[in-house]
This record gives sequence, structure tokens and C-alpha cells, in this order.
Amino acid sequence: MRIISYNILDGGEGRADPLAEVILAQRADVVALVEADDPAVVDRIARRADMDVVRATGRRHGAALLSRWPIMQSVDHTRLRAGATLTNVLLEAVVQDPAGREWPIFVTHLHARATEADEDARLREVEAILHITEAYRTRRRAHWLVGDLNSTSAHQLIDAESLKPSTRTEYAENGSRLPVRVMQSLFDAGYVDTLHAHRPDYARSAGTFSTQFPGQRVDYVLAWGVPVGQIRDAWIEHDRLAKYASDHFPVGAEIGSAT
Repeated sequence: MRIISYNILDGGEGRADPLAEVILAQRADVVALVEADDPAVVDRIARRADMDVVRATGRRHGAALLSRWPIMQSVDHTRLRAGATLTNVLLEAVVQDPAGREWPIFVTHLHARATEADEDARLREVEAILHITEAYRTRRRAHWLVGDLNSTSAHQLIDAESLKPSTRTEYAENGSRLPVRVMQSLFDAGYVDTLHAHRPDYARSAGTFSTQFPGQRVDYVLAWGVPVGQIRDAWIEHDRLAKYASDHFPVGAEIGSAT
């Protein structure tokens, strides 16, 4: 499976074709789109990629999952009581790979900005997400959590001069650091950052946001219950078209069968 997560910026209106070109270059089996607010854009990308699609409208921003494989079911958790604390969206979808294995995938977009108060808001969202995904962890069932988490891993080395100006201000106000509690809570729950697991040195320095000031990584492909040895590749797409198609770079991972 090759899976990518891509924040396409405010629905992607007027940018469907460049976004599709970036996505097609990843050769993905499954694509998670964040800020997928415009159904026409999502449908155009899905047609160009020849993928099935499900959408969740969310609150402020929506999400979508595109798949070359059958989508067996989906849930927009934002519309349910368990998702009441979510700022934007949590889409759950189950895809079936060619071998018949079903893969649950959760696509989310957490509260934005980089102050500790903002991190508190994200922690409340993560608590709700962990409650929703608890059934999979209890059953030891592998699944994915992907999207724009708007938080930084403690593994990442921050160069303040590379941060977006507004984030740089918040970094200084925080005492020359960015909040890491959200990501740590997910790691403590057993989620693995596929990029850091496969390319730790690269993950420490590579950013996904913003494309003009890529000093921070806020976009993740997290796996639970997937052996690290099955992660064949992980990457951030930094090509020129990706730099201008959105304000986030897409992040991806590839997993294979056990060796």
C-alpha cells in the first residue's frame, strides 16, 4: 500500500489540476485530502486519479479519502457525539486491498496555531480520537491515522528562521520551542510516525508547512499495529509543482508484506 496525506488549502478551488498532478506523481493507492471543502475539486481529482471517493463535510474544513481499492464503509465522526470536541473533521473509512485485507484509515485535521493554549485544544481533540480508535487498538487491529495534526514531534529540529512568520512569533512567545505534547500522546498510544521510523535523519529536518517557509512538519502518516520492518518507504514531496499547488507539501508512506 502506498498512502499519502495532503492538505490542499481551502478546498483547492482553481487548483484541481495541479493538485491532481502532484497526487498522480506519488503513485498512491490511497489518498487522504485535508481541507477538501469543494466537492467539485475532490471529484475532479478522483476522476483524474481513477479512484473511488468518500467525503466528510466536517465543521470549518472537510476531508476526503480517495482509493484505487474498494471503500467498504465510512463514517463522518464529526457529526456524532464522540466527535463533538473536534475543530474540523475526523473521517473513518475502511478500504480493502487486493489480498482481501481491510484497512481502517482515519483522516483528521486538528486545531491550528502553535501556542501552548492551542496545543491544549488539540489534546482535547486527540483524547476524543483515541476514544474513537480504542476499539481497534483493543482488538490489536492495524489501522492508520493521517492528516494535518498542526503539531510538532519532539524528534524534529526546529530552525526558527525557516518557520512561517506567524509561527516564528508563537515559537518565540513559547520560549523558543513548539508544542510537542499532542504527538507524544499519540506515540504513547502506540502510533508510529512512518517518516521518522524509516528515515529518522530526514524526518528531523524536513518540513511540510508551509511550502514557502517549510520549517515545521505538521502532516503525518501514522500507523498502528504495522511492524516497522514493513515500512518500505516514506517521504515528503517537495517538487516545484507541490510548492505552488498548496501551502502544505504531501507526505506519504509505503508498506509491504512481512519479510
